Amino acid sequence: MKFHTRIFAIALVVLAVLSLAACGGSAPAKLSDIPAYPDATQLQPGQNPMADTLAKNVQQAANMGANIDQKIFTLPKEASWDQVKKFYSDKLTADSWSASNVPIPDNDMFKMSLWTRGSQSLTVAQITDPVSKDSFLLFSLATQ
Repeated sequence: MKFHTRIFAIALVVLAVLSLAACGGSAPAKLSDIPAYPDATQLQPGQNPMADTLAKNVQQAANMGANIDQKIFTLPKEASWDQVKKFYSDKLTADSWSASNVPIPDNDMFKMSLWTRGSQSLTVAQITDPVSKDSFLLFSLATQ
């Protein structure tokens, strides 16, 4: 469980930094505007410990005055990070999002891509549970 908390804490910090740097005038996006990866299934709090941690993170961010929304999905077993990243690169670029040039190291358990549009930052991350090897897709949307 500590692994999941650390991953979400890292994503939250990165989002906070990027939300301070984002600027512009487009209408704010909602997470419902971001397409789900094909055959991904959204998890709700109570369905998975990662979803429970995510709900706590959103609440803690709101208590600190941050405007962050997050969703988590299970990914199909055959989905690779390259496929996920290309899917979101195509979809988000077509919707006027810009990929961040911030170098983000990844590993077997955590891969992340950052996007900005106007006053918003979007993190798209693939998280692999080290025990079950299940893959999850995390969206974190920060609005300044």
